[in-house]
Amino acid sequence: MVNKTTWTSLLLLFVIGCGGTDFFTVDTPDDIYDKIPAYDADKCIAPYDIERFRPTLKKCKLQYPNGTAVSYGKLRGFKAPYFYGLDDAVWFVVDKDADMEKIRSELREKGEWQTSDSEKHLWHATLRCFKPKSGVDSYTWMQIHGNNATFDYPILRLMWVRNHEGFYDHLWAIVIVSDPYADKRYEWIDLGKRPDGFFDADVKIVDNSMDIILNGKWIKHYDVTYWQEVENYFKAGVYINRHEDHGKAAVVFKNLKMY
Repeated sequence: MVNKTTWTSLLLLFVIGCGGTDFFTVDTPDDIYDKIPAYDADKCIAPYDIERFRPTLKKCKLQYPNGTAVSYGKLRGFKAPYFYGLDDAVWFVVDKDADMEKIRSELREKGEWQTSDSEKHLWHATLRCFKPKSGVDSYTWMQIHGNNATFDYPILRLMWVRNHEGFYDHLWAIVIVSDPYADKRYEWIDLGKRPDGFFDADVKIVDNSMDIILNGKWIKHYDVTYWQEVENYFKAGVYINRHEDHGKAAVVFKNLKMY
């Protein structure tokens, strides 16, 4: 029969053999994140060199960190650690210091339009949203933004959020559902758990109707007649806009269309 002392000695040897106190360490969800490959100028290419992106890039400018980094029509040959092509995809990466107000690496569509247009406006992407390290609690990867002259605010933002109302690591759509010139009211639509890999996202606007579609599944329809006086444009990339957030975030696109 094994006595109590012998059992204690065996347990101690087992713990030491398994790495001591590290054996009892348990990762929390915030300890798990997606690693972003280091930028390698020799391996990375200009996004313009990926042919299927050219129709979009020709009519966009690039904004970084909070202004224009590359003007409209000037993206041919351009790459940087915050905007580059790798593995046949376009990468948007930002690294926000704690003392920065906000930071973005975003494409901004040149053309502007109204929700009341009879011609359809479409934002389509195949993309992957990376989960950042603890420190970044949310970022935006798509916007329909009003211009300065009419209403300088987005009617729609598609975001990754670490934790909102108990939903952890989900994608969200945040929509203004009130007259832009009155007190703004928002609606949050849960788009589900962030996919580990690539997924499809579509937003369609025509005749004051806005539809949000994810992986071919219709999510939500809005009558946006209340927004019809606003001039809008599409945006795509990665944008950290909370002052208290800090760290690196990335979004990767295999396809992107805005028209």
